[in-house]
Formats: sequence, C-alpha cells, structure tokens
Amino acid sequence: MSFEGYYQRLCKRGHMMSADVYLASDNDRCMRCDEPIAWQHLVDQTNDEGEIVQLELDFKNECEHCGSILEMRYKIPQKKGSPNGV
Repeated sequence: MSFEGYYQRLCKRGHMMSADVYLASDNDRCMRCDEPIAWQHLVDQTNDEGEIVQLELDFKNECEHCGSILEMRYKIPQKKGSPNGV
C-alpha cells in the first residue's frame, strides 16, 4: 500500500499554498513573498482519512475594475504548546 497526501501550508505573512508530501521540504519558502513556512498540516489522502483545515481569512485584495482576487492571506492557526503553529 502506498501513501498519498499533501500539506496545507501558510507562510509567515499568511499566504496559502499546498505541497505534495513527497516533494515538500523543510526549506520551502513562499512563492509569493519568499517568507518561510510558518504553519503546515498534513492531509492524508490514502484512505480518505485526512481532514482539511478550514482556514480563517485575514485579508483579501480585489481588483476594483474586474473583481479578480489579487491577494489573500489567512490567519495562522495556533497549536497548543507551539507559539508559531509548526
């Protein structure tokens, strides 16, 4: 049996991204602002056992002309006993 999954990730500024479990590294940085990863959550897809964390939106910037989303940032969830959530 093989393992399948991905990480939900937020950088220090709250930009969201995902990374395949086999391609992710501890040295990854945000593709948008180059800040380090501040929070991540493993979603196990092997047997549909993983739960996706619903993140709280902190900031959204939309184009005033067309309404397209220019930037979204999320609040970094805090884990018990961990000041930075990692």
